[in-house]
Amino acid sequence: MRRVFWVGVGVAITVVVVVKGRQVLARYAPASLVDQATDRVNGLGERAVHLVRDFRTEFTTARDARERELMAALLAEGQEDPDAVRARRATAGRHTRPDARADTDDVEDLLGYSF
Repeated sequence: MRRVFWVGVGVAITVVVVVKGRQVLARYAPASLVDQATDRVNGLGERAVHLVRDFRTEFTTARDARERELMAALLAEGQEDPDAVRARRATAGRHTRPDARADTDDVEDLLGYSF
């Protein structure tokens, strides 16, 4: 309980120092200095946005490449890509037929195994 109290006191002191510091800075700092600092902070924010965008695109590219590598390593030799199988099934309308069990042999032929 004492630790929580002192953490609260520390937070309160920090807030007071920051607020009073901004007031003193606004009172005594020249306007051009404040404008320069504002421009630098805005420029830093723009650079951070560009950095995050670049990181995101590089991460997405690397993730997709790694996914392709893993998929190639996991698929058996000669086995068809699962996305192609899914696309073919979706276009064939497998689930829309009244008798869905009629194409069970076709699916087992596509998968290459059966139980």
